[in-house]
Amino acid sequence: MREQGISPKPAGPRRRALAVAVAVGLLAGTAGGVGAHLLWPGDDDSGGGGRVQPSAAARAPSRAEAVRAAMLAQRRVGVDVLAREGGDPDFFTGQARLELRDGSPARAATHVLYDMGEGHAWYPPEIVLIGNRAVITPDKEMTGPEYGPQGAYRTVPDATAAARDDIALRNALEARWLAEPAHLAALLDGATELTTRRARGLRTFTGSTPLRALAADPAVGRLYRPYAAGRRDGAVRFTLVVTARDLPESLKTEVPSGSGTDGFRVEYRDWAKGAEITAPSGPTPAPQWTALP
Repeated sequence: MREQGISPKPAGPRRRALAVAVAVGLLAGTAGGVGAHLLWPGDDDSGGGGRVQPSAAARAPSRAEAVRAAMLAQRRVGVDVLAREGGDPDFFTGQARLELRDGSPARAATHVLYDMGEGHAWYPPEIVLIGNRAVITPDKEMTGPEYGPQGAYRTVPDATAAARDDIALRNALEARWLAEPAHLAALLDGATELTTRRARGLRTFTGSTPLRALAADPAVGRLYRPYAAGRRDGAVRFTLVVTARDLPESLKTEVPSGSGTDGFRVEYRDWAKGAEITAPSGPTPAPQWTALP
């Protein structure tokens, strides 16, 4: 497992907190204004101050440009995400849908959470991310006064800061970082080892990118900084499969951690499907994390 999350608590208390979150739905968060006419800043708020700027690698001839351009041209995509499988307290799984925007973080509607397995309740909230702002709508099974503020629709003006103490919100941010074009570009353009194989109309990139380079990336560095802390070396191994149209089908990454490696997997689907992702002004019965009616 990783040594730290986004400034998380020690593993023991976090395990107990996580069990409580899954069992009774106390998904801690930072309450925000619940206005029917909520005004949102522009999407250029990445949580780090302004528009996402290209890394040094991205300013060189880009290996990832064809893939990035193909993704942006489709505008929207659905993904299935699996993170840190194998008993890790930071494990989560679920689905999300992204609206891709050039030069700014993707808008995302996520439905991800730790899953204790068969026989256990699994009630992820829907979290809509626009820039560094979040709207959290709890699952209907976790809605009501008995759950306190966490059982109601709420807004979070600074998602990155709130994620230090909110597991579900941290999962949502990581799902977006894992799936968006900027992550694929950072892996491909920063790779020090890269091989390409073509078979049955698919192209498979297998490579290795220095962990510290990814941690320094302005777009997805927050995903990797906890892993890079205190390390002088180490590399992220990845396998990216794209179609003949340069659209990703799957991404697998292995990140060095204190206990070995943490594995992540993203499966892409539903290209160009679904409506625009917007900040809801209140609870809605029509979730945005799926393109299905």
